[in-house]
Amino acid sequence: MNAGFSSAIVLAAVAGLAVSSARAQATPAGASTVRSAGVVACGAADNDPTSATAAADKPAQPCPVAWIQIGHASRLLTGPWRFHAGDDMRWVAPHFDDLRWETTDLTPNPGAHDSDVGLTDYVPGWWARGHQGYAGYAWYRLHVAVDAPAGASLALLAPAYVEDAFQLFWNGRLIGGSGDFSGRAPIVYSTRPQVFPLPPMVADAREAVLAIRVWMRPGLAREADAGGIHIPPTLGTSEAIDAQYRLQWLQTINGYVVEVAEPVAFVLLAMLAWCFRTALSRGRFAHWLCAALLLNAAFRLNQAVYYWTSYENFSVYFTLYRILPPLGLAAWLMAWRHWYRLERRRWPGYVIGSMTALSVVLVLALHDETFAKVSPLWRVPLALLLLVPAVVGLVRRQPDGLLALVVVLLVAVSQFSVEVSALGVPGIWFPFGVGVSRTQYAYAAVIVGLAVLLVRSIQRAMANRAVGRGDRAVG
Repeated sequence: MNAGFSSAIVLAAVAGLAVSSARAQATPAGASTVRSAGVVACGAADNDPTSATAAADKPAQPCPVAWIQIGHASRLLTGPWRFHAGDDMRWVAPHFDDLRWETTDLTPNPGAHDSDVGLTDYVPGWWARGHQGYAGYAWYRLHVAVDAPAGASLALLAPAYVEDAFQLFWNGRLIGGSGDFSGRAPIVYSTRPQVFPLPPMVADAREAVLAIRVWMRPGLAREADAGGIHIPPTLGTSEAIDAQYRLQWLQTINGYVVEVAEPVAFVLLAMLAWCFRTALSRGRFAHWLCAALLLNAAFRLNQAVYYWTSYENFSVYFTLYRILPPLGLAAWLMAWRHWYRLERRRWPGYVIGSMTALSVVLVLALHDETFAKVSPLWRVPLALLLLVPAVVGLVRRQPDGLLALVVVLLVAVSQFSVEVSALGVPGIWFPFGVGVSRTQYAYAAVIVGLAVLLVRSIQRAMANRAVGRGDRAVG
């Protein structure tokens, strides 16, 4: 975890230093052009794409080709792509006949971005293109004729957002990808910006086929436009691609930098509460508060580690993503029980413990959709256990009752995000083009409110102790 954090910070510094030069080198509008005025040999016209049989002795048929004039810039490869669900390694062959495959256009709408961190050039996946609900393998193929200066070094910027793993083939040769395809089912890692140099070609007009083999993991809840490539690859000179690569990393870092900043604040608050745990003197409030803060810090930091580094595969990431929230919620509930001095009533503690254990077991055993249907059976009672004591404390005019109620409400917003979304509250905003979730806003407010609450409580406890020492001295 520390190694992931250190590498992410170093990468952020490099991206920050490079952004000015990257913007200066980025492809200007119209610097490269695409023409669809060419054809390349595509194999036998009567090849069946489902059998992937490329008969070499049959006459070659023309395939649509994207004519790309690079110059000294780069070009987003929007199509026309050929798409086919399924998997057959013979589809990697440059002269395979894909005429019967469906055609798909990966041109993003102006200003389009993903719904999470704000990655640009976003396009809907295959669920929105006639393959709703499909998960597994699929292939994309693009026939290109590249017009670039003689001797120019070309590179490919890999798709920055793919669900979930992929392999890139240039003229039948594997040049890179994301994920481990050595086993029966690929091992998924996060899709991060990657650059792959292309093999040198001597002709001014360089005909090639780019094939992308994609695998999407089944059994997960997805967006309505899920599946496959969401940000097309980019082809260009090495210098132009390097500029785009730096900009993509900058977007990726900006999208998850809050997931590092807030955990740091959580850890600092936990240290404050632990150092003054005797001054707080509310049962085991400080102990449970530290547990809640550290569990939530681990959950948020896990996001940045997964999306910035290759230290975690999806299975590890998703296991932590599922079990840390119910444990963190349980710690918050126990902390506020002690804050409101309700620890003598033991039955809420048993309820919290049993429901948390049930939640952890079911979240690991059930599919996302099934879990979402049954989870209100215990999440609603847990929400009441969080909110009712805060309201009672306000009515009884406990010290800092209003401030504590506000902090509890903010904690509830962060812990019950699904329920809050069901009320119609937007889940994410994009200030300055960077996605910031409602939970991140709530946690930022929790950090401020909890810090004020802890400092006021510590000051009040120390003042009372000083008064007590003064009274004893007088006596």
